[in-house]
Amino acid sequence: MDGASHEAIPRLRDQTREIVHGLANGASVRGIAMASAGAAVLMLPGATTWLVQLIAVAALGATALMDLFYAATGRRWLGRRLNRVYAALRGLLTLAVTALLAVLAWWDPTGEALSLAVLVLVLGCYVAARGLIVVLGAAFRRGRADRIPRLASGGVTLVLGVLAAAFPQQMASTVIVSSAAAAIIVGLILVAWGLRRAESGSELDPAHTSIGEVLWDWVRMADVGDDARAVQIEALYFENPGRLSKLGAWWVMLVLSVAIATYAILADSTAVVIGAMLVAPLMTPIVALAGALVNGWARRAFHSAVLVGSGMVVAILLSYGLAAWSPVAIAFATNSQITSRVAPTVVDMLVAIAAGAAGAFATVNSRVSSSIAGVAIAVALVPPLAVVGVSLSGGRIGDASGALLLFLTNFVAIVLSACAVFVITGFAHAGMLRTSPRRVLLTLAPFVILAGLVLLPLMVRTEGQLVASGQERNAEKAVEEWLGEDTGFVIQGVTISSDGLRVVIQGPGEPPPAEELQEALKGRFGGSPALSLIVIPVTVTELPAVYGS
Repeated sequence: MDGASHEAIPRLRDQTREIVHGLANGASVRGIAMASAGAAVLMLPGATTWLVQLIAVAALGATALMDLFYAATGRRWLGRRLNRVYAALRGLLTLAVTALLAVLAWWDPTGEALSLAVLVLVLGCYVAARGLIVVLGAAFRRGRADRIPRLASGGVTLVLGVLAAAFPQQMASTVIVSSAAAAIIVGLILVAWGLRRAESGSELDPAHTSIGEVLWDWVRMADVGDDARAVQIEALYFENPGRLSKLGAWWVMLVLSVAIATYAILADSTAVVIGAMLVAPLMTPIVALAGALVNGWARRAFHSAVLVGSGMVVAILLSYGLAAWSPVAIAFATNSQITSRVAPTVVDMLVAIAAGAAGAFATVNSRVSSSIAGVAIAVALVPPLAVVGVSLSGGRIGDASGALLLFLTNFVAIVLSACAVFVITGFAHAGMLRTSPRRVLLTLAPFVILAGLVLLPLMVRTEGQLVASGQERNAEKAVEEWLGEDTGFVIQGVTISSDGLRVVIQGPGEPPPAEELQEALKGRFGGSPALSLIVIPVTVTELPAVYGS
């Protein structure tokens, strides 16, 4: 047994030699370079801002010149052929946008005018205009064979453009971080492909193969096979034999998890809510929907979507009824299980993306399948629906819409990230991806559009929180200056609401006059906000030591 273990685990020198041999090819070297560049962008955000601006302006100008060259000569280097008049108009529009950005950069050589937010704002307007043109063109030209794909692509482009124009700073950060993360992931795949090639071989020559060909070869080699795919199909989809019994068990677990989550929310118990997350079965049909989309299984995708939708409706109705008949008085303002789920932000979508990827990977890879419980805790599906029902029972429409937005955020994020993981890990059938890529992309387009629509209110909430946090920090600095360095008071809290500024301090004696604080706030906020100063007195009693009797 010991000899077999030594053979299975080679010596360190042999392992090093194998790794170096696996990395000594063009694809692995490019992968290391891409992963290093992505890591550098994440670690050095300030140093990459000007590089991103330069690349974006250069790419936009190159696109304009290519369109104008095609309109003049009829020769196309990249992309499909299209109407030359339309290409000329698009090229002129793109050239005008490029010139505007160049003028802004020339007008202020220090770079203050051409900030990344301004660049994204201009590009967002441009992308939204192009998307709108594509959508209108496809809508009025009904006889075209590619009308539906053009509507889908135009809709995705329009949504992304509107998001960039409405929230340029957030979209700039999102694009940079997403690009860096994509570079790291693609780089690691190239490195892993080089190591796999050293073990099993490949017909591709890494020195003359494009990144796209390497990625496709990775997908082809990663195919799990029909037998393993059949095992996953059995786990994800409720099909014969025993279809009705599987569905019955699923519905029983859903009802029980909703009941547990509802009562946990009413009792404001985090531990019980976690228990509801662990037994909630909604993750299965959502991941199954992603698997059906990338494999082109239309019927399975439809059944999974119907199961998710009906489960969502039943969960809301059941939680509404349980809360309505519950003898518990619900404190919506102080219940942490409600307040933590009614104001989702972009961070919640990022968590759902990571959790969806982990859930899909745990579904495919049996070695990490035990991690699915952690995924269920990381991304809540049933508790937000229970909050929707509880809020509706109390007439809190705003809280209910916020919790529903959180569920939709988790839903679309899990579907999209799970689709990507299924392609990378080989669960998606390689033949389907090769023969019908447009069909797969067309089925994913509605979810991308839905993700963009969900992202819009998330960005609004995030922007509001960022503004409020900045104002509170400024107010806290004003309070510190007002109290002085030698003060015995401690700041307990500084909050800003629609009613004004609320300051809570604690300490002995009398604080400085509140009018001085309001005057100090005037210089930071451009006006004198309404001020509510709460002073918590501290009484210190000191007694001398007593010796003897």
